[in-house]
Amino acid sequence: MNRKKITAIAGGLFAAMLSLTTPAAAAEAVTAYNYKIQYLVAEPDDSMETSCVQRRIELAAGNYDWAQFFNGGADVMRPNMYLGAGWYTWTDCLDPNGSDAYDYFHTTTLDPDNPSWETATISGPWWLADSKNVGWGSRLAPLFLLSTVGEKAPDGLTGLSPQVESRAG
Repeated sequence: MNRKKITAIAGGLFAAMLSLTTPAAAAEAVTAYNYKIQYLVAEPDDSMETSCVQRRIELAAGNYDWAQFFNGGADVMRPNMYLGAGWYTWTDCLDPNGSDAYDYFHTTTLDPDNPSWETATISGPWWLADSKNVGWGSRLAPLFLLSTVGEKAPDGLTGLSPQVESRAG
């Protein structure tokens, strides 16, 4: 082999090794959703069944904005909330109320697998003017960057699709 070919091969190997040790750029973490689309009546009866949606999610340690949403509106209930790294059971429940005060009461919980950590809960009322299919649930918006582009976003949320229930009416 001549000297030019050896130099070119050595240079290519050096560049490849250097690229393996150079840190990748930081990437924005992905907002996670736990939600459902279903037919809801505008004036529910208190005797109607509570509706829930649940999923398992693995979260990176960091601060999150935790919000509930209903029919296009959202309310950040726990801004800048710290969560430890690990697996959680995430549950949203919508309880029909049937009073003049509100139509539905929405409760959301994050129950960590770590027995040393407490379950976090947010809740609040919602009103509905017309009976229709409604999207409701909660979201966790990370307030941090992942350390590298190659890291997986919490629970791989790229193909998220809601649970769907509808009723002809």
